[in-house]
Amino acid sequence: MIVDLNLKDKHVIVIGGGVEGERKVRALLGQNCRITVISSRINKYLADLQRQGKIEFVKAKIKDAGILDGYESPFLVLASTDDRDLNRKLVQKGREMGAFVYSVDDPAYSDFSYASVINIEGTIQVAISTAGQSPIIARQLRIRAERVIRRIIRKEDVENARLQQFARQAARPKIDTVERRKEFLYAVLRNERIQKLIKEDRTDEAKSATLELLQEWVENKN
Repeated sequence: MIVDLNLKDKHVIVIGGGVEGERKVRALLGQNCRITVISSRINKYLADLQRQGKIEFVKAKIKDAGILDGYESPFLVLASTDDRDLNRKLVQKGREMGAFVYSVDDPAYSDFSYASVINIEGTIQVAISTAGQSPIIARQLRIRAERVIRRIIRKEDVENARLQQFARQAARPKIDTVERRKEFLYAVLRNERIQKLIKEDRTDEAKSATLELLQEWVENKN
């Protein structure tokens, strides 16, 4: 089962600052989570992220799982060292701390497996997974599928996804049931004026039109 974890305001610890550690950090960026990287050294890319305040870097030689002592209730612990036995110990320690855990070289010992993700403007994600059996094959399939997916998903699809979030937040205090809010969201998608504004890249006007539709919709339903 592929799931999309809500990492907003959660603490994620990435142990290891090499290639795999960088990949995990790249996947976490934009998730609005606090990222701590523990490593004896990091590359230029991660160092730049540290300077920008996007990650916290803790310089330390990783000898054993005790490196996690002092951290309270992390949400995720990602073991990304090049030592399989050490990764297992880190995973076990993280699990004992109540965190979800992942080892880059031992998916079977992890709580989840990573999918290979096609990310469209940080809004739409399409995941391809082999359930941890072959990350390499998942990446190859992702590369082949991405060319097709990017042709299928249009700019207005991305903007509609963003507008749906805006509409849902606006509707929540005014429409009291999930079913009625869903009806309203479909009404936004079917509204010709709103969709015309989206296609013309007039997103602020589309939001205003959505609020007008919400007011009309609530008045007509009451």
